[in-house]
Amino acid sequence: MSRLNRSRSFLWLAGTVGVTLLGSLIPLTTNNRFYYYDDTQAGAFGIWFEIGTKLSAGEWPLFSDTAWGAGNYAAEGQWGIWNPLVLLIGWLASTSPNIVVFSTVLKITCLCVLAAGTFLLAGSYKARPEWAAIAGVAVTLTGFTVYIDAASWVTGLMVFSLLPLAWFGLRRMAFAGGNPILALVAAYVLITIGYVHGTLMLAVLFLGLFAEAWLTARSRNVMFRLLLAGMVCGFIALAVYLPGVLTAPVTARTGGIANSGFLTPDLTGLATVWVPGSLPQITGWWGGFAPVPLLYVAWFLPVLAIVDYGRMWAGGKELAAIGVFGLLSLGLTLAPSDLGPLRFPIRLMPYVSLALLLGAAVLLSRYRVAVLSRGRLAVTAAIVISGLYLAWSQYPSIRMAAAFGLLSVAGIGGLYFLLFSPRAAPRLKSPAATAAGVILVSLVVAAGQHAAFKASPLPDYRMPDTPQAYSRQLPGAEGGTFVVGDPTKLGSQIWNETLASNAWYLNSAQVQNLYSPIMFAKYAEDLCITSHGWTCSSAGRKLFETDPATGKVLADLLSLDTVQILRDPAATSDDIFRDGPPAGWHESSRSADAVVWMRDRPLLNTGQVVWASDGTRLSLVSENSQEVVLRVDGLDGGSGKAVLSRLAWPGYSAQGASLAAPLRGYLVELDIPANSVGKSITLRFEPPAWPAVVGSIIIAIVVSLGWSLGELVLLRRRRPDKAWADRAMAEPVKAVSPQ
Repeated sequence: MSRLNRSRSFLWLAGTVGVTLLGSLIPLTTNNRFYYYDDTQAGAFGIWFEIGTKLSAGEWPLFSDTAWGAGNYAAEGQWGIWNPLVLLIGWLASTSPNIVVFSTVLKITCLCVLAAGTFLLAGSYKARPEWAAIAGVAVTLTGFTVYIDAASWVTGLMVFSLLPLAWFGLRRMAFAGGNPILALVAAYVLITIGYVHGTLMLAVLFLGLFAEAWLTARSRNVMFRLLLAGMVCGFIALAVYLPGVLTAPVTARTGGIANSGFLTPDLTGLATVWVPGSLPQITGWWGGFAPVPLLYVAWFLPVLAIVDYGRMWAGGKELAAIGVFGLLSLGLTLAPSDLGPLRFPIRLMPYVSLALLLGAAVLLSRYRVAVLSRGRLAVTAAIVISGLYLAWSQYPSIRMAAAFGLLSVAGIGGLYFLLFSPRAAPRLKSPAATAAGVILVSLVVAAGQHAAFKASPLPDYRMPDTPQAYSRQLPGAEGGTFVVGDPTKLGSQIWNETLASNAWYLNSAQVQNLYSPIMFAKYAEDLCITSHGWTCSSAGRKLFETDPATGKVLADLLSLDTVQILRDPAATSDDIFRDGPPAGWHESSRSADAVVWMRDRPLLNTGQVVWASDGTRLSLVSENSQEVVLRVDGLDGGSGKAVLSRLAWPGYSAQGASLAAPLRGYLVELDIPANSVGKSITLRFEPPAWPAVVGSIIIAIVVSLGWSLGELVLLRRRRPDKAWADRAMAEPVKAVSPQ
């Protein structure tokens, strides 16, 4: 490729990223906290902060006994413990002075990566640069990506932003003999983020690429390279998800196939994906209809009516991967609401959007008709009228339908004028003018959407903006701490007294109520604790009930030294919030919304022995999150039992004793054999199949490095078509055939 063409390609890419940056700022003009909603507040930032804190202390975040139901980081998956990018994000988060700014910058960066990857991918399929740029910008403005993933579900955004880059690298690696390093690094980072839907769609992508290879290359070398890359990705996925799969029997994320209709789109809604103001019938936390345009993809999709599909079928075999990826994405998006541990099929809507926009960019570049016939104009009109009607019928607002409908129709009319009218000035038919016109309308549409729909439909808990504001809650709390109640029912002023979910990682208190998408089922059921960490009000009385098997109060078995009880606005007269503390505890503070009880003599024994059978005397030798060493000082009954304040996760092993059935279904219990006096007992936790997990990561990294370095060494001996990717972007279709 000439230097001039290379410079032009870079300018198109830079322009795509620059416009995406501009578009990502639009939500902030109406809502400066737009990128800090729901799970970003309750889950992600706390994880990043804890990762950074542990790394700064020289620890690797693998397991925490003090985090209880949220402490099995390997099984959780989304902690990204194998991901260098997540570890870097964690370190940066732990030093950030403003949480909202940090989250905003990170998410906008992801959107820019998404745009760049989509531009490169479209170019690799020989899309013209203007349409590759249009697709790159448009994919970052789609409804679900903007209002759900970017606003809240940041791990979903991260994996989605990496998939086009992985796709581009895999095509370059397989079909042009390019070095696999780009594809393997992108796939590694994507998989080790731990968001299973991204890994699932990477597997779907491989199916599409195999189909593309079968229909076009029919080369053993191409198939081998794809198989080898797939094997590497398989080993990475095994390391990330195997601990979770083997831990699943004790978690709340098991189940069969069912359909509650929750977060499941239908074909009527999908028929309006080009209508910017469409509010489809999607049942969610918000009710029966989406309050924002969740299924919106792009206003210009009706212009696909001007594609010559006969020519496409005759000469578009290399587009097989786009078709397979799009159809399977659509099928999964329309799947039942529950497929085992997979929930909320609408999560896959971004991938449908990617397939539509990528397909549009390639088809309009390569197979657009030269003359706009009346028939194609009629088809466009039919798509527009039916889409507007279906959007209006789901949300019958004349103002909404008129405003966005007229804007979209004007944009489509203007685009047809540029593409087909002989009266259009030649300078208006240039690639830059086409891209500028389409992208300008897209940005105006986005501005209109954010003027009408200023926030994500997911909750904003209004948590503080700065890390320092998370340090004043529960002052003086000692030992294990439990929060009873739901703070989100009490208004944002409650954050002066308590926190929620993973925000507790920013506080010094050792709180059990952390965020966990998997949860330890028996523990969660016993204390009616949700995945976000808040509980029903009855958990307060449960904590001070006596366990029949041990005769100990449950708070003792959980090593609790501090309990905060929040006011329940719907409470009856029988409310523990109004009670005084039990014997051995005192009330350390009380306000209109919260009361704090603390032990008179703190136990400070989280993770240690909290009960032993009569005559069994044990002393602590050493203890950390993953290991406890005990010495048996006495066994008057011949043999003995002991309970530790640890959740009985799969992966615990005992030497010098045996694991018994967990107390209450969730606390570690040991059977101590006779003749153990004077001997040691070691209880150790290691994620299930840990040697296989570590081995899988090592194999994946070694094969990736060996393959990539080997390609570099052999490059001079067998030079592939090294300019393939650049030519694909720089050599657009010279002309379009007549209809």
